[in-house]
Amino acid sequence: MNKAHLMLTAFSLVLGTFMVLPSLHVAFAQYSTPEGSGGATIEEQLELAKEKISNAQQQGAYGSGTAMLGTNLDNTVIMIVIMTVIIGGVAGAFFVAGGKGKGKKAMHVSHDGSTSGSGKFCTNCGVQAGESQKFCGNCGAKI
Repeated sequence: MNKAHLMLTAFSLVLGTFMVLPSLHVAFAQYSTPEGSGGATIEEQLELAKEKISNAQQQGAYGSGTAMLGTNLDNTVIMIVIMTVIIGGVAGAFFVAGGKGKGKKAMHVSHDGSTSGSGKFCTNCGVQAGESQKFCGNCGAKI
């Protein structure tokens, strides 16, 4: 893996971590409060939950009343813009990298310094083969 891919992977992991960390506090939610703190007990919470269910089942009770995109719409838009820039940058990099190398011909230099435009070599004995050859003239192996 080359250095650019490694850097892109590390950057993606760091950005992903920053996007996931704010949601972890939900996993540590408490269902009841400690004794003597003045909070609702489990029985009170059960009664409130039953009331919520009966209210939700009434005619015309649609939705929870919570905004669909949350209260921090500006943070949502900022994160969408950041992800669009990152994904667009990666797509642009692949697009530019895909255009490189077209029309280039491989040039190989032999031990005596002469160059050749043919890039075919026998995988068995290493002798250079012509462009139209299908078998090696030296050992007979398929090229």
